Amino acid sequence: MYQLSRTVPVNEPGKVFLSRHDVWTGLMMKARNALPYVPQMQKCEVVEQDKDWLIRDIMLNNVPLRERVTFEPENRVIFERIGGVELGRIENIIGEDDKGNLTLTFAFGLTKQGIPEGTEAERAHFAPMEGAYLGAVAATLGAVRRTVDDKGRETIPPQHERDAIGDTGWIYEFFRIADSLDMERFLALHTQDVRLTFANYPTTVGRDALRAAIGGLWSQIKAMSHSLSGAWSLHDGQIGIAESSCMYTRLNDTLYTVRPCTVLRRRGGKIEDVRIHVDATHL
Repeated sequence: MYQLSRTVPVNEPGKVFLSRHDVWTGLMMKARNALPYVPQMQKCEVVEQDKDWLIRDIMLNNVPLRERVTFEPENRVIFERIGGVELGRIENIIGEDDKGNLTLTFAFGLTKQGIPEGTEAERAHFAPMEGAYLGAVAATLGAVRRTVDDKGRETIPPQHERDAIGDTGWIYEFFRIADSLDMERFLALHTQDVRLTFANYPTTVGRDALRAAIGGLWSQIKAMSHSLSGAWSLHDGQIGIAESSCMYTRLNDTLYTVRPCTVLRRRGGKIEDVRIHVDATHL
């Protein structure tokens, strides 16, 4: 059996941040239709499925194969080759490095009918697949980022239906503009007397104070990207609550991720109160 395992970082400085749920969404897309992500694949047809698994017939490098795909939500996708001349197991695993940054691992152990196990011939057959699998990983992450860029973060379905309530478009727009680091567009979202409470700092009042506080934070970073895990628009859009992960790219291109909860209050279509509950002391 030929075995291989490679781990790559999910996020890179300055790019759209992908959370664990974002990556999981991409893996589910690839499991159900791998054709956009694997150029070597000529066919991918789901023939049976249930909540936590599916069976698909694929054509890989013109070789027909059948795979049973098992889902371990937000953690791992397992592809078991159950039909064809190449049998074994492939895994896509979402993990974290020692700094808490997301990683994606692909690992496989495969055999091919007619090739003795443990031989140079087996290595020569399977070794070129490393590039194909690395390409599939990069294509999957790239597809999720393009979805966010082209269609908006709100097009990625939440993990649970209860994680999205009401017309949340204005909440996503708030974070979209914040992530642009465009101060004038950001200030325009707020009333003149806007109140800001950030972490344990004293509450400030007014757009000038908002500019100073948020501008002070932005001066320490090159980029910022939010991924919302929950968004709730309540009381006819007067109150918005967002649960998110936020990745900062520091000035030295290192990454720092926090998990804030943001509460927004609106008056006349403008945000009059911002409360950001987060620990950014290590930024």
